[in-house]
Amino acid sequence: MGTITIAPTTRNEGHGKFVLEVDDEGIVTKGFFMSLVLVRGFEKFLVGRAMEFAPVATSRFCGLCPPTHATASSEAIEHSLGVSPPAAGLKLRELCNIGNHLHDHPLQQVLVLPDFVSDPAEQREALARIQKLRRIGQHVCDVVGGEAIHSPHIRVGGMARNISEAARRKLLDDLAEFGRVWEDQRTFMEYAYDKSDVPPGLGAHDLPMMATDLIYGRSDVFTREYMPGYSEMLPLNYYGEEIGTEACTVIPMLNGSPVEVGPVARLRKYRKLKDTGTMALDRARLVEISLRLERAGEILEGLDTKARTLNKPVIKGTGRTGIGVNEAPRGTNVHMTCIDDGRITWYKAMPATMWNIPVIGRATEGFHHKWAQWVMRAYDPCISCATHVIVMHEGEVVERRTMAPAGGYNG
Repeated sequence: MGTITIAPTTRNEGHGKFVLEVDDEGIVTKGFFMSLVLVRGFEKFLVGRAMEFAPVATSRFCGLCPPTHATASSEAIEHSLGVSPPAAGLKLRELCNIGNHLHDHPLQQVLVLPDFVSDPAEQREALARIQKLRRIGQHVCDVVGGEAIHSPHIRVGGMARNISEAARRKLLDDLAEFGRVWEDQRTFMEYAYDKSDVPPGLGAHDLPMMATDLIYGRSDVFTREYMPGYSEMLPLNYYGEEIGTEACTVIPMLNGSPVEVGPVARLRKYRKLKDTGTMALDRARLVEISLRLERAGEILEGLDTKARTLNKPVIKGTGRTGIGVNEAPRGTNVHMTCIDDGRITWYKAMPATMWNIPVIGRATEGFHHKWAQWVMRAYDPCISCATHVIVMHEGEVVERRTMAPAGGYNG
């Protein structure tokens, strides 16, 4: 037996590393995947700042899925304060996040395209279609969120403003165009997946899965179904001292086990999908794009463009923990905070890839190490978003701690 190290991994966001124990035939017997992105300290520098700063700052985790962080952050603050956005504001939030999915899910096809399509002409044609899809998805975020990337209209209390009737009609036309392009691209990707030589069952595992909604996300589902079993482990304890000192993400657990989040988890829970593994993830994104396109049309058809979209929140907080959950393209994204007198007293983020990092390592086991990056790319990890790890006190690490169920800390 030996060890295979792959670093950095390729065609993913951020800097990742595989450490794979293999047998004499190169089959992975123990797989670890980890983040090498340096800790950036968001949870530390948010404390003491005005609560409105949190959605702005956390949407800067990365440039791929900012609306999900702004939404989960705003919702966590709202739950801590005990306020709710107007119905139209919630619909626009969902629409902005759908726009992000319609941009981000096709982007994953750019990353996996060389794995499935070798003909340069076919690659160019597919990339041209993908870019059309991404442009429309970004346009939805631009119109609804106020900006294509870091959408400033997502505010504590709802959305800063409604869209105009003309914008509503234009977005419906844009989504119709998306649908025409998507039909060709979906058919192309289905064919590419059908003729691939991926080993049957690649990436399949028996780990549990977590999802709170088919499309948007529900904090009450996470709080009721998953939070009681939540715990976390620091990387040194999970990976071991030999390799754990490099890793930069906490390892979240449900009932003592890593848990998969994302397209397969959502479709298994809400659409009774049976398949798991690498190809199931790639195909699930095709289904999710169609579902989100349909839902975006429903929202726009029923949207009252004259309705109020923002409730001004009270700034005097209760000091209780607020939980905000959004289903990001990569899976369940959880933000937690405490607000007192309009200021942040505590903050924690558990983005989707944080949950999936230990699952990616486990999913390589039982197959030749050459397939490890195929497994990783199927999860489309956003490693920068996932990097949240160190317990700090006046700039120094003073102890290692593990989060126990129901949010308590065990020394």
